[in-house]
Amino acid sequence: MKRLTNLAVKYKTYPILMFVISALLAITVVIQNIAIAEILNAMLSNTHQDLLILLLITLIILLARATFNTMNQMIGDRMSTRVKYDLRRQLILNKSSDPIGVQINTLTENIDGIVPFFNSYFPQVFKSMMIPLFIIIAMCFIHLNTALIMIVTAPFIPLFYIIFGLKTRDESKDKMTYLNQFSQQFLNKIKGLITLKLFNKTKTTEQALYEESTTFRDLTMRILKSAFLSGLMLEFISMLGIGLVALEAGLGLILFHNIDFKTAAIAIILAPEFYNAIKDLGQSFHTGKQSEGSSDVVFDLLDRQETINKREVPTNIQQTPLIQLENVDYQYEGAKHRALKHINLNIYNGEHIALIGQSGAGKSTLAQVIAQHFIQQTGSVTYQKKQLKIGFLSQSPYIFNASIRDNMTMFQEIDDNQIFAVLEDVDLKQQVNILKDGIDTWIGEGGEMLSGGQMRRIELSRLLLMRPDVLIFDEPATGLDVQTEQIIQSAISRKFKNTTIITIAHRENTIKNADRRIVINQGTVESNKVTNENEYKGGDM
Repeated sequence: MKRLTNLAVKYKTYPILMFVISALLAITVVIQNIAIAEILNAMLSNTHQDLLILLLITLIILLARATFNTMNQMIGDRMSTRVKYDLRRQLILNKSSDPIGVQINTLTENIDGIVPFFNSYFPQVFKSMMIPLFIIIAMCFIHLNTALIMIVTAPFIPLFYIIFGLKTRDESKDKMTYLNQFSQQFLNKIKGLITLKLFNKTKTTEQALYEESTTFRDLTMRILKSAFLSGLMLEFISMLGIGLVALEAGLGLILFHNIDFKTAAIAIILAPEFYNAIKDLGQSFHTGKQSEGSSDVVFDLLDRQETINKREVPTNIQQTPLIQLENVDYQYEGAKHRALKHINLNIYNGEHIALIGQSGAGKSTLAQVIAQHFIQQTGSVTYQKKQLKIGFLSQSPYIFNASIRDNMTMFQEIDDNQIFAVLEDVDLKQQVNILKDGIDTWIGEGGEMLSGGQMRRIELSRLLLMRPDVLIFDEPATGLDVQTEQIIQSAISRKFKNTTIITIAHRENTIKNADRRIVINQGTVESNKVTNENEYKGGDM
């Protein structure tokens, strides 16, 4: 919660606006309820001369209250959007050794899970701070006994929701951590579907997925159970506090005759406002703790990325290869066997390499080690120059719920002329121009939906803007129609002619122009052959 609060404070304009708007909202709440009490008092005492004015004032105050409440919520929504944007940008720009399923789930579900803290909990904190404070100040002048009852009973509400909120935070973290693991397991099973069918393991896998999804459902239900129990206790304490205020006002008005009707009416009307403001914070606190559980997963990944980024890839400006791998071994955590074994490989500047092998042979793992997204356990990977830019074009591109601009630029500041030039290169300019908002059109969930070919071209446009030193293509032609494949192949051949390219592929058409073909079998280099000797850019192998 502290780290989320510090994150909110970074955007200080939004909290300041919330504070001011909440203070104005609290003033309107007090004036509105005093005006209602004045109207009731005027009606009972038959003094109708000021009734119309009071009704007009009440109407204006009601409109002002609704306006301030909406403004407070809008500020929270704007802040949450900004936080989502910045967190996703950090996660995307920083390197990570985590599996792709974990990274994608963190970028989507976990960051979306943080949003309620900023658009629900944070605005409610200011409202629940200012409204009770102004009500107590007003009641100290109007009826001191009511103010004392409120001061004594109010702390019990935060006490209960803190107890339940801490439990919710831990359960939410468990849920999001499990969801990350489940996402990666599901992705791995989908990738290995052919292998599972070959070994007749589909039924067993289906049952395992069912049990895993049931476990996730149970974790979700535990959080909902805590929420319902928390809500019940908050309602009980609020009703008890309102009852005590009503009892005090009733006794003072009827039995002891030490207050008038207007004072009693103000006390009874303001009491629900007072307790509801604190109770609403209780409900939002529960939501905030859920967000805290999600944030733990996000911040853990960011912290791990920072650790990786602090580790510089060894460079040797004297070496001939652009990238050199010597005796590299890599083993996944918890795996019994090594995914890569004794890999010795030289990759030269401008070379076009094809990585070939059966599914599960280690091609994608090798690509990740080359990019140093996965760090080898033994051996060494050295680059010829520092800050070598490596780009990926995957077979399953991910589109963010953001604008076309942000999806292309990966949330960086890039000139519009460059963006349109790249759209022209991938044959998307005309399609984007006919959209209402052009490159600022929202795509993904809740926006314009793209075809698989268009998503792949959006991902290719990211690489064109990035201008990497090394390109890694993971099955770039999978699932594409002939026209889209030709567009992508044409853009690659024109724009990346002198760029080092590593292609993971099975289709002959995809790798027919490769300078060298490297066959990977069970984590080892089985064959390393030059296929285009006349145009080969490397040295001796």
